[in-house]
Amino acid sequence: MQKIPLNLAGPDMVLAKPVTRDTGMVLIAAGTVLTESLIMRLENMGIEQIVVEGTPVDMGDGAGDEAQAKKLERLDHLFRNFADDTYMQKIKALVRAYYMGAVSRSAGPRQSGGM
Repeated sequence: MQKIPLNLAGPDMVLAKPVTRDTGMVLIAAGTVLTESLIMRLENMGIEQIVVEGTPVDMGDGAGDEAQAKKLERLDHLFRNFADDTYMQKIKALVRAYYMGAVSRSAGPRQSGGM
């Protein structure tokens, strides 16, 4: 999940959280696949930021790499007591592969339909 400025939104991105007015009224539900016309409508309504699934946008500040490094550091911390447990190390490897694959998938073009 990534909060991005609306001007970086693109077609086929999927909303992770609903877009709401200041009053709390939902304008667009979570899970909605963005289109050019929907993005233009949001611009016309003065919406400045949205939350989309994954981390599809490189914000130019290295935040994606930093976030991934923190996830991997946290993973090492969570499995620190299981260094000799073969099964737990396999689970750790699967989770690590998932994190790495999620980063690879988010760098490529999004498929409509989401996760």
